[in-house]
Amino acid sequence: MDGPVGASEYLSRFIVNESHYRKKDLSVKPQAFFPNNKGETSVFRISGLSNEGVWDIARGIAQQLNKPLFGRADIRAFDITGQGLRVEPAPPPERHANIVGWPHEESDKAKRMSIGLKLAALCRPSFL
Repeated sequence: MDGPVGASEYLSRFIVNESHYRKKDLSVKPQAFFPNNKGETSVFRISGLSNEGVWDIARGIAQQLNKPLFGRADIRAFDITGQGLRVEPAPPPERHANIVGWPHEESDKAKRMSIGLKLAALCRPSFL
C-alpha cells in the first residue's frame, strides 16, 4: 500500500507478547500499544484484506521475529489519531506502518497509559 494512511483505514497490532493480553477474557492490555524505545508502535494496514490474509501476514511477522503469535488487535486509524498520535507508512515490509507522536518524557508515563487504555478499549481483539 502506498500513500498516507487514511482516517478510516483498519490497522492491526499483532500480539506476539504474552503479557500484552489477558488470557481469562482474551482482552488486549494497554501495553500492547505502547511504543518501542524509538517511540514507535508497529502496525499493519489491513483494509481490503480477507481475515485469512491478515492472519497470513501476522504469522509471517511472528516468524520473522521468532516469537509466538497469540492474536491481533484491529483498530481504525481515526481512533489512533483521535488520541493525538499519528500513523505513518513505514515499509518494508509491505503494509507496515508506525504509530508515532507518543508522549516521551519520563513524566509522561501516565499520559502513555491513558492513551494505551483508550486504544485497548477501542480495538477489536481476535485470538488464535
